[in-house]
Amino acid sequence: MKKIGAFLYQTFLLFAFLGVFFVPFTFSFFFLQTKITKFIFEDLIFFISSNFNVFSIVNPEISSDSTTLYILFLVLFIFAFIAVISLSFINLWKKQQDNIFKIIQLILNYYLAIIMFKYGFDKIFKVQFYLPEPNTLYTPLGMLDKDIAFWSIMGTSYSYNIFMGFAEVIPALMLLYNKTRTLGLFILSGILLNIIFINISFDISVKLYSSFLFFLCLLILTPNFKRLFDFFVLNKHTILTPFNGNQIFSSKITKLIFKTVILFFFFIETLYPYLQKAEFNDDNTARPALHGAYEIIKTENTNSSNLKIKRFFIHRQNYFIFQYEDDSTEDFYLELNPSLKKITLTDYDGNKTILLYNYSIKTKILKLQSTDLKTIIYSKPLPWKNLPLLQPLFHWTVDEI
Repeated sequence: MKKIGAFLYQTFLLFAFLGVFFVPFTFSFFFLQTKITKFIFEDLIFFISSNFNVFSIVNPEISSDSTTLYILFLVLFIFAFIAVISLSFINLWKKQQDNIFKIIQLILNYYLAIIMFKYGFDKIFKVQFYLPEPNTLYTPLGMLDKDIAFWSIMGTSYSYNIFMGFAEVIPALMLLYNKTRTLGLFILSGILLNIIFINISFDISVKLYSSFLFFLCLLILTPNFKRLFDFFVLNKHTILTPFNGNQIFSSKITKLIFKTVILFFFFIETLYPYLQKAEFNDDNTARPALHGAYEIIKTENTNSSNLKIKRFFIHRQNYFIFQYEDDSTEDFYLELNPSLKKITLTDYDGNKTILLYNYSIKTKILKLQSTDLKTIIYSKPLPWKNLPLLQPLFHWTVDEI
C-alpha cells in the first residue's frame, strides 16, 4: 500500500508540475505559455475530441472551463502517469527522484504563491471586481446571469475587496518562508475551497482552474496531513516537518540568487503594472469619452420604423449597448473618433453602422445621427453614479436606516 501511495503521490506531483507549465494563465510579462501549450497540445486535443464522442469542442481556445482545458488536464495526467512508470526503471531516476520531487514541491509552492499574490492584489487595487458598468446597473436584477450579478455586487464594495485581497496575499506571503509555509497552506486551503464553491454556485467560469489551485494546496500539504490530524483532531503534541530549501540548494549564495529571481518575478507580475500606471484603485481610473448611460428623449425617424430604444450605454471596454423597451439589449463594438465626431458600430457579423454625434455642454443633450438608418436620436446622460447601489452607506443600527 505504501508503494501504491508513493506512486500516486509522485504521479500527482508530476501532473501538477506539468499543469504549472502548460495550463494557460494570463501573466503580465510571460506571453509564451499559451503559444507553447497550443503548439504542443492543440493537435492532440482535437484528435481526442474527434475520436471520442463525449468531447465536443465549441471553443477552440484553451481557456477557462473550456472543453479543451478539460482535455488538456486529462492529457497531462496521462503523461504524468506514464512518465512515473517509465522513469521507475531508470537507475539514475531512482537515485535522484527524492531531490527531483523536492524541487517540484518547491516550484508548486512558489507558483501557488504568485497566483494568489496576483489575485490578491487584483482585488486590493479593485481590478478583478470592478465597479459595475452603467448597462449592468440599469438592467433588471432578474435578467442578469448569476455570475454578472455576483461580480457586480462585489464590485460595489471597495473595503471588502481590500479585505479579500489581503486574505489571499498574507497566506501567499507565508508560503515564501519555511516556518510559516504549512500555516499559510492551511489557511489558503480554506480560502480556495470557498472560492471553488463561489465559482460553482454562481456559475463563474474559473471552476476548473480554482480546483487545480486547491489541488496544489492539498498536494503540498500532504506530507503533514497525519500530523495536522493528530494536532487538530486527536489533540496530540506533534511537530510539523516544514520543507527546508537548504535540502536543495548546496550553498547560501545559490539559494539567495534563486529567491532574488523569484521575488523579482513576483514584483513585476503583481505590483509593477500598478506602479507603472500609478493606478491603485480601478474605480478612479479614467473612462473613455462619452462613457456612461443615456436615456432617449426623442427619436426622429424618416423610414417609419419604430426602434423601441429606451436607453443606450457606452461601455469602458469600447462597447455600445442599446436597451430596448422590453429591457433586452444589443451590443456592438465601438470605435470613437472625437475629431470627426463619429462613432462606428460593428456587429458580430462584421456589419458596420456609422453614427455622427454632437454633445451640447449647455443643454447636456447627446445627439446621434445615422444617414443609413435615416434616424436622429436625442438623449440625455443619466446620473448612474448616484444610484443607491453605488452609495457608501453604512449603519451600525437599524434605527439609522
